[in-house]
Amino acid sequence: MAWTSVALVRAEPSVPCAIRTTTQDEPNYFARAGREIRTKHYRVLSDLGGDLTELYCAHLELMYDEYARRLSGLAQQAPEVPFVLMFAHERDYLDVLRDRYGINANGSGGMFFTTPAGSALAFFTGDHPRMRVFHVMQHEGFHQYANSRFANTLPMWVNEGLAEFFGEAVVIGDRVIVGQSSSAPVEAVRRAIEQGSTIGFKRMLGMSSDEWSANVRDGNATIQYQQAWSMVQFLGWAENGRYQAGFEQYLRALHAGTPSEQAFVQAFGADEVDKFEKAWTTWALVAQPSALSVAASRITYLAEGMRVLSREGVRSETLDDLLAQLTERKFTTTVTVHGCTQTMEATPQVITIPKDGLAAAQPVFELMPAPRAKGSSARRALDELHPTPSVITTRGLEPRELVLKWKRSKSGDDFEYELLSPREAPKTPKYKRIPATNPTANPPTPSGNLLDQP
Repeated sequence: MAWTSVALVRAEPSVPCAIRTTTQDEPNYFARAGREIRTKHYRVLSDLGGDLTELYCAHLELMYDEYARRLSGLAQQAPEVPFVLMFAHERDYLDVLRDRYGINANGSGGMFFTTPAGSALAFFTGDHPRMRVFHVMQHEGFHQYANSRFANTLPMWVNEGLAEFFGEAVVIGDRVIVGQSSSAPVEAVRRAIEQGSTIGFKRMLGMSSDEWSANVRDGNATIQYQQAWSMVQFLGWAENGRYQAGFEQYLRALHAGTPSEQAFVQAFGADEVDKFEKAWTTWALVAQPSALSVAASRITYLAEGMRVLSREGVRSETLDDLLAQLTERKFTTTVTVHGCTQTMEATPQVITIPKDGLAAAQPVFELMPAPRAKGSSARRALDELHPTPSVITTRGLEPRELVLKWKRSKSGDDFEYELLSPREAPKTPKYKRIPATNPTANPPTPSGNLLDQP
């Protein structure tokens, strides 16, 4: 099980299968979903429409390959559950899970579930940013995959910690970059340590699913998810990978049926639980978010804002202008994942990128004009009437640059965006240069233990 490389994998294309019949007493969702889609590893029902369904099917396959590669040393112990339900609207998601499967899904963005009535990975998109939907899919998709490898015996802390490990991965094009850490969990864990509200490691190692679920119902589960992720991040990446071999041994022992605390002692030594907790505390207090993860989150926020401006016929030509337009509209995006809510708003911070240990110099965002429309006169006229928003790129970001590009919708009056990761940022077009204005006061201290170069 390798934890220190960047995966370069490509999803298999999805192909439709036979039409799934529905009955009149089924929720309207099933009638709208209609055709069941089969990909290489999944059966999918979706009412998202063709383009979005294809996008998320490809994402499922991309992540499946990543789970399989990372856990390649663990044999399958239970049948896989390949069923996925994709919902456009939260109301349908809640109704179907309640009426068909007996599940109260209030407050969740998605879940993997097993019930006597059936099992599936389910999520809804709503109006959430795409990165938020990806995070939910990546987290819950791991639970779906791990269920077949550990037959529902994986301890809660490592099950949720690994799910968040994959949830935090940055997916750009057909690349999965693991070992990432966004701002919210890093800062939340630091605050919890400072306030003395973390959970003791011996308790975490032995926490049952009933106790974990009870804390979720009582609204006290946020630190569980954040600390579990931080512990896995520490085991995989801290001190130049010092604990990786022990962590892999621990997972193999769990796979063989060894109880959690006994497996931990076998992997790290009888006296290591307390030492491990102290080492983790020291590391977590100074850990910093990874620049790539923060940049991807902020560039997505800017893209969502630019779509709103584009619909109003407003075009920004500098980062400062873009920030001013979003500030005037009090534009925000709110992401809630497993009890941790992060709201992004138009502050000077969103047009900056933190510097971490991978970058030689301060990375920055740059705005540049979109390429001029080519083709028919009608296409060029449409671009004049409703111009494509500016391209956003990073410069100096490691291990890859980010480039946000736009694709005009079929209706012609809206745009979808795509996040790419070239090794080098594109050159600014010669016909017009839009200056980059990117304040970088007080950048975070480099952490120095993020991930290998791809």
